[in-house]
Amino acid sequence: MLQDLDSLAARIGQMVQFTRQLQSERTALLARLKNLEQERDALRDQVQRREAEYSSAAERAAAHEAQIHSYQAEAQAAQATLQVDVARYRAESESFKQRLAASQADTLHLRQVADKAKEQIDSILMRLPGAPRE
Repeated sequence: MLQDLDSLAARIGQMVQFTRQLQSERTALLARLKNLEQERDALRDQVQRREAEYSSAAERAAAHEAQIHSYQAEAQAAQATLQVDVARYRAESESFKQRLAASQADTLHLRQVADKAKEQIDSILMRLPGAPRE
């Protein structure tokens, strides 16, 4: 019977040792689980920060894209206005050139007519009695 008790005591000792080992492993696993949960939480926070940064960057990119389109539209409108102005100024310039040429032609014609009239007047004056003869 003593042998049974020794065997039982040895068995209980093994059970106690096994229980302590299990408790130690449980404590280690709980610590590891806690570390993994902390790491998961840190990674989740990092993902959320990166998603927020990405969202912010995407919003800024969209705003810049809209601003670029706005500037392009303004530039195109300004270019169209300038092209209309250039066409108008070219037409005005051509008109002024034509008017100048016509005015110069009229001036030349008037000079010629005035010179001819002067010659005729001089000729008439020379034929008048008492006119000095050259």
